[in-house]
Amino acid sequence: MASQLVENLKEKYGVEIYYHKASEESYVAFEIMNFTDGYYNEIVVSTIKQLDTMLCYFSKVLVLRLDLRLKSYSANNKVMSQFSSCMLQKIKKIYGKVAYIWVREKAKASQQHYHIAYFLNGHKIAYPSKLIDLLKVIWERVSGGGSLSAIKNCFYQLSTNQEDFYETFKEVLYRLSYLAKCYSKRRVSQSVKNYSSSRLEYNEGC
Repeated sequence: MASQLVENLKEKYGVEIYYHKASEESYVAFEIMNFTDGYYNEIVVSTIKQLDTMLCYFSKVLVLRLDLRLKSYSANNKVMSQFSSCMLQKIKKIYGKVAYIWVREKAKASQQHYHIAYFLNGHKIAYPSKLIDLLKVIWERVSGGGSLSAIKNCFYQLSTNQEDFYETFKEVLYRLSYLAKCYSKRRVSQSVKNYSSSRLEYNEGC
């Protein structure tokens, strides 16, 4: 059964059925947010693959969603590249393997903002408070005073051994589908991406 938060989000954004290609012969149906302007399929695909790949490596995966804001506009993603490079070094040193996906958006504000989701080894991290504090310090430094904040109910602990795993997995994907919306993703130029993700590949046992 979906949480009250997700039920509220479904009332706000609606539901669209997304068919994910699991193999050459089969598809899996997931619920994603139904946006008036549509969604970027490649962002949904990357999100599912990176999360699913982490679940192939670890029976427990912590999913964390954060928002990152800047003090002024930038026509490139240099600040995000610097942040990603620094945070990956820190996270891998403390928690080991990590996957992520981030998107660049610009709506009514003069500057762009970013949404990011991390997928971490749930055997090494159960609650993300210390990690969030660390990432806040890194983001504030590389962005020159920008802010990093956690969304409401910002993390999930996925465990493949739990009976409600699949229901929780579907809930996570519904919430992460927010990153895929077309609205507010304005392409600055062909060389400036509006999203990026890690490139973890499945291990031989998956």
